[in-house]
Amino acid sequence: MRITSASATPIDIRLSESLPTGAGGIGDRGGMRVTITAEDLSGVGETAPIPGQSGPKLESLASELSRWCEGAADRTVDGALDGLDDDDLSTLSRFALHTALIDLQARAADTSVSQWLRAGAASRVRVNALIGESSPAAVHARAVELVQQGISAIKLKVGAVDQSLDITRIVAASEAAGSDVELRLDANGAWTTEATARIIGRVGKHRVSYIEDPTPDSSQFAMLAEQTGVDVAIDLTGTSDPDADIEAAGVNTVVVKPAALGGIDRVISLAERHPERRVIVSSSIDREVGLAAALHAAAVLSPTAGPHGLATGRLIRGMDPALLVANGDVRVPAGPGIWNETPEQD
Repeated sequence: MRITSASATPIDIRLSESLPTGAGGIGDRGGMRVTITAEDLSGVGETAPIPGQSGPKLESLASELSRWCEGAADRTVDGALDGLDDDDLSTLSRFALHTALIDLQARAADTSVSQWLRAGAASRVRVNALIGESSPAAVHARAVELVQQGISAIKLKVGAVDQSLDITRIVAASEAAGSDVELRLDANGAWTTEATARIIGRVGKHRVSYIEDPTPDSSQFAMLAEQTGVDVAIDLTGTSDPDADIEAAGVNTVVVKPAALGGIDRVISLAERHPERRVIVSSSIDREVGLAAALHAAAVLSPTAGPHGLATGRLIRGMDPALLVANGDVRVPAGPGIWNETPEQD
């Protein structure tokens, strides 16, 4: 297939509620949608600056994508894919373009992206639900609600409030979740090593499955895991050398965002290079195409991965209901391509 046209247009990512994190609150933001046409098919990809990260801003993404689109006509889809790593792109721009190009390939094969990548890929993906409420009472109530909905893992955002309040929030979530639901903490690097050890000592290591990015210094993660008795996970967002960072951190659990790595292919490749580690695919608080791409990436991975951080659809206004959680998991779009539904944006 030869590309006949390509364009990049702005999109809005509007949240139904803000999300407080240890790295600052996440709210509405802008992004870009790429549309690539080849013959009578069109593929789409989306990207946006990742909240709390120092990567390229929206203006830079728009410039990169427009430059690529201007030179895309008459390239083959396969050739464009093969050349992405030579096109001087940020990982965020590469993610959008890679998504659009494999969307085209899967549509041409009349199948979903995940099935095109691996026959027999999962049709549903287990997910962890996200809790960001500040008060312990609200945390407890939300956790109870999630357990009743069949969630098997809960991710509690910590580090945005006083540490004594975080301790109470963690205990509240743990008591509501019970022993059958995995409780994960995500501090977004807001704690010190001393605070992490103190907090886990207060709440009890038996309550927590793992802590994601407890401190800004990932070289301390292995030491913290040994000291606290709780697994520590590294989020690879912002890394320029994920393999080196994983080895330096010495952790068993790795959290990856397809947008931050630069594409679904890079998520799959990383998981294949580290089969001994648990890989969790996470959303960047994306709209439909970005979330669908992450779901396809998770569907291709081993069933021992996950539950994945892909229950973020409820945070986005106008999200396609098919991409929301039901009974603890999310349905992977059946195709063809990345995603077919077109919900109204309110």
